[in-house]
Amino acid sequence: MSKKEEQRHMDKIASFGCIICHLLGYEESPCELHHIKEGRMGKKSSNFKVIPLCPKHHRIGKESYHYSPKNFEEKWGTQEKLLEKVLTYVNNE
Repeated sequence: MSKKEEQRHMDKIASFGCIICHLLGYEESPCELHHIKEGRMGKKSSNFKVIPLCPKHHRIGKESYHYSPKNFEEKWGTQEKLLEKVLTYVNNE
């Protein structure tokens, strides 16, 4: 895939807003793109495997993925499941 296609995809995902806020009924919240961690060493995934998370759900505070990936996934589901939801939403818009 070309860099242009990657950027187009990431822009589309970012314009959706935070997936967690969306699930809570708050649409169009600002977001940061979180690259899904794959493998044992937490290797960063491709730019096509990103989920949109607001700062609160991404990296700031006790509800964020980076505060506790385990707690985050217990509450919201795995990164892969969230990615599936995001792709379903953005591809049906």
